[in-house]
Amino acid sequence: MKDHYLLLASLGFATLLMAWLPSISEKIKVSSPIILLPIGILLYIVGIPLGWTDLLWSDNVIMIFSEAIVIISLMGAGLKMGSDYSFKAWKRPLLLIAITMPLTMLMTYFIGAYFLALSVPASLLLAAILTPTDPVLASDVQLDDPEREDKLRDKIRFSLTAEAGLNDGLAFPFTYLAVMVVQAGSFAAFNFGDWFWDKLLLKIVIGVLVGILIGRFTGYILTHLKQWKGIQTYDGFLALSLTFAVYGISELVHGYGFMAVFFAGLSLRYSENVSGKYKKKMHDFNHEIERLLIVVWIILFGGTIMNGILDVTDWKGILFSATFVLILRPLAGMIALVGIKDSVKNKLAISFLGIRGVGSVFYLSWAFMQTDLFENKYELYSIAAYIILFSIILHGITAPSIINYFKKNPKKHKLDDF
Repeated sequence: MKDHYLLLASLGFATLLMAWLPSISEKIKVSSPIILLPIGILLYIVGIPLGWTDLLWSDNVIMIFSEAIVIISLMGAGLKMGSDYSFKAWKRPLLLIAITMPLTMLMTYFIGAYFLALSVPASLLLAAILTPTDPVLASDVQLDDPEREDKLRDKIRFSLTAEAGLNDGLAFPFTYLAVMVVQAGSFAAFNFGDWFWDKLLLKIVIGVLVGILIGRFTGYILTHLKQWKGIQTYDGFLALSLTFAVYGISELVHGYGFMAVFFAGLSLRYSENVSGKYKKKMHDFNHEIERLLIVVWIILFGGTIMNGILDVTDWKGILFSATFVLILRPLAGMIALVGIKDSVKNKLAISFLGIRGVGSVFYLSWAFMQTDLFENKYELYSIAAYIILFSIILHGITAPSIINYFKKNPKKHKLDDF
């Protein structure tokens, strides 16, 4: 029982910090994850009983916990999108999806196969899981107050929010691709038609439709319950309930739940009949739950990197991880934005702030839950851990200053020019 109370007290004090962390982060100009990481390391060093006996928790535990955080964050990303953003504003995130995403995937695959000497399926899996930018750890560079965003249109944070909302779901078909190839034994035996029509097209379409339909229906109900019966909705936790309902329904009807949750939040955000104050209330409740889970996740991650997972890969894995964060993503982002009439600083900010995190861990654990045929399981976890660690440190130090610079110079960088 002593360990039980010690665990509760430690997590309680750690999560208590989140009440002041946003303000502290703003004052010292570093992102909150970089502040939380040493706390997890400290809990490991003093021996708080959080299950450090194994190199990693089971794939199932990792998957379920990461899954919950990602879908809550995706709902929040959808609710953050200001309703004044036109279709023209979407060209930047759509270019990042159409060009940056496949470019990053191709570069990662070839480096995995020819430099890291991974098998073809393992290289495919590495490329797939590192593709999505993270909606969870990237909250400091995303849009914030929905009501505020209708008045101040910020192309950099809008692009990063929309990209994270979209590509977390779009990484799923390629994770499926890696799983199907390893199960088939080779590319020659792999059923391309089944993957393309079912896993790539059908599941995406169903996920998007489910999200839009449920989001629109929820907006309709919120409005007409009050008009017909005088029933008002007061609680912001509707956003959390909707998150799990949409995700579960989409997966049950053969759609991608990640896509469904983001589009449900987005369609609800764009619903003109739902009051702005209630949209903000849903967003704020969802955001607080997300922040609470982030604290726990980063604390556990801090202990995990002390528990030996970083020792599994060699210098090649470390070099690739640093190269991915510093060169591959920024380069692919800049290529995608070549035709956009933004300043070079705008493009560099959007390209550089492609933060990696919880989504990558989810996809890895999901793939390993489907089959045990992948080689280099722990090496893939180790490389992902290095990339997340580098991203937390590098982006944690630079992101607040970058975003603050553009906030202070909106006219110079034409933040309202969409």
